[in-house]
Amino acid sequence: MQLPNRILALIALTVTALVARAQPVRQSLGDGGTAADPTPVKLDTLRVTADLWAMPLARIPASVTVYDEAALRAGSVRHFGDLADQIPNLTWTGGTSRPRYLQIRGIGENSQFEGETPDSAVRFLVDDLDFTGLGTIASAFDVQQVEVLRGPQAGAFGANAAGGVVRLVTNAPTPFWTGRAEAGFGGDSLRTGGFAVGGPLVSARPEQLMMRVAVQQTNNDGFRRNLTLNEDTNARDEFTARLRLTWNPNDLWRWAAAVLAADFDNGYDEFALDNNGRYTYSDQPGFDTQESLAASLRGTYRGWDGVRFTTVTSGARTDSRYAYDDDWTAASYMGFSDLTRRRWVVNQELRLDSEPGATAGGISRWTLGAFYSDVDETTRYTDTDPDNIRGLKTAYHSANTALFGQLGHDFTPHTRLVAGLRVEQLEMDGNGTKTRYRAGPRTFDPVVVIRPSFDDTLVGGKLTLEHELGDHELAFVSLTRGYKAGGINIDARINPAVDPLTYGTETLWNWEAGMRGHWLDERLTGEFTAFYLQRQDTQVRDSAGFGGNYRFFTDNGDKSHGYGLEAAGSYALTKNWSVRGSLALMRSELESFTLANGNTGGGRDLANTPHYGYTLGTRYDAGRGFFGSAELIGRAEQFDSNNQNEARRAFRVVNASLGYAWSRWTFTLWAKNLLDETYDKRVYFFGNEDPDYLETRYENRADPRQVGGTVSYRF
Repeated sequence: MQLPNRILALIALTVTALVARAQPVRQSLGDGGTAADPTPVKLDTLRVTADLWAMPLARIPASVTVYDEAALRAGSVRHFGDLADQIPNLTWTGGTSRPRYLQIRGIGENSQFEGETPDSAVRFLVDDLDFTGLGTIASAFDVQQVEVLRGPQAGAFGANAAGGVVRLVTNAPTPFWTGRAEAGFGGDSLRTGGFAVGGPLVSARPEQLMMRVAVQQTNNDGFRRNLTLNEDTNARDEFTARLRLTWNPNDLWRWAAAVLAADFDNGYDEFALDNNGRYTYSDQPGFDTQESLAASLRGTYRGWDGVRFTTVTSGARTDSRYAYDDDWTAASYMGFSDLTRRRWVVNQELRLDSEPGATAGGISRWTLGAFYSDVDETTRYTDTDPDNIRGLKTAYHSANTALFGQLGHDFTPHTRLVAGLRVEQLEMDGNGTKTRYRAGPRTFDPVVVIRPSFDDTLVGGKLTLEHELGDHELAFVSLTRGYKAGGINIDARINPAVDPLTYGTETLWNWEAGMRGHWLDERLTGEFTAFYLQRQDTQVRDSAGFGGNYRFFTDNGDKSHGYGLEAAGSYALTKNWSVRGSLALMRSELESFTLANGNTGGGRDLANTPHYGYTLGTRYDAGRGFFGSAELIGRAEQFDSNNQNEARRAFRVVNASLGYAWSRWTFTLWAKNLLDETYDKRVYFFGNEDPDYLETRYENRADPRQVGGTVSYRF
């Protein structure tokens, strides 16, 4: 962990110097504020920031789930993966050390094996940093809120948001000093610690230059024991550091910068031929590591009459390694797959927004913008057994250029029409090189090289009609045209005579109708959305092979559709006691199809579309003294793939917490999967046992019961 050690040393020095300055700055706040009793600060209304127009949650005309900091703390959420099963119609696919591959309403990828390109249909952001397809690093420490927008987000994010958007919003710098220290322990040898501090860097002008830094380290054994090596080969070793700066040089400009560094040095050893879910037998255990360094800069200018200018620049580099024992034993064909990957992502957005109250004719609000994204990824893969060394090198490059706009028209003070349009030009190219060394004769097979390319012009947009039914209710209907961009297959092991080198763009039409509001003096809040999603030229990822020898590619199937309902609500029984719940219902169908290579699929539900999901919980919190919560989470069975018919089993999981808050201290005991439910996070169906390699169901079990405690101190 060389990267974190260097960063830790730098942050430790920075924090020491800054905390030393905290006392005089707090005392200068006045109004009775002291170091022990800082001036109370009124919290802003909960706002959704992942949409093109940020707005209060109560007024957004879309299907949205938001977990604020209080909800994250009450649920002892340490990672986004702790929430994934609770969010209506959001699913995730295992086979990695942390949830990385997300799907919303059945749209999204479930892997990125060797030769698979970095396409993704669910945008994943940490503030302005783009980690789409790289959700491993989604630590929830010092996170202000988690936002999930369901359905195509063509206007705001285009090609990489056909399913929706997930955004983690971290705590921003403040003009007064605050901080938090946390330590945790639990079953599976869990050990976690975090520290965050932020405040002004110029005591005379506290709002001119502000900062916040947060660091966290987590270790645990990974819920598996390798009996062949007598080691915890699935262990997690995870480090995250974030720095945010806000600079207000004058009344016209505001600048916000962020830096994130992460080093997740995790093992990956989870499958066994007997599906026991607890012990593994591999003699060459794998890895799932990710080192990321990312930065962003957002500038806002308000010097023009009625117009706000915003520029957002971000860049991220990620080095990862994903490796596993092909045969999962010490006594079979002895294969080991090792994939290293480097990805660069650079994004630039420029936009103009109307200021509140600056109307133009019949337009009450408008946005015009331009976006550019550049993705470069190179990979090197080897599959080694006693007789062969198979190799695959790939290079992938894509460039997206987009123009987008959105405007609103108020028919009346209570009724508004919103229209958005995005036009996106996509260009991508890549290459794949296949090699093979045969150990017996000591010869090399002929090298195979493929160089596919693809380009397309994509058009998406939306129409939304929203109406305020009263002072507390908002109803809306919307129609969105989204798209999943076509692309290239760069796995040089495919057969170009029958397997596609490129695949076409998938288009989506999404109809929604919903309502949200609050009643009984805001004791009761609720929302629901009904949707119908129609997909043309549905993209399907496919594979062919057996044992450790596979080829991967994407192709277009036929039409598909999905429809359902998403609802959530809460009710305050008393000032301190509340109940809450959510419900997701979904039906889907992928029409039967036959690919050019003869592979067939469809004729059933789409993958990652469970028929139902629900949460039911209760929480007691008086602000001081005892607090607690409990929740029941359930999901129906779901298919993991569109080309095989094995489904993950349905499950019901109970989580609970009990704690005590005293002064600035909080002590919490928590339990995940309290009743130790056995269920799956990934199911495969293929042949992996010699000598006959008969197709068999293999299960990757979700985490068993874990009980632990957390102590935190806020200042």
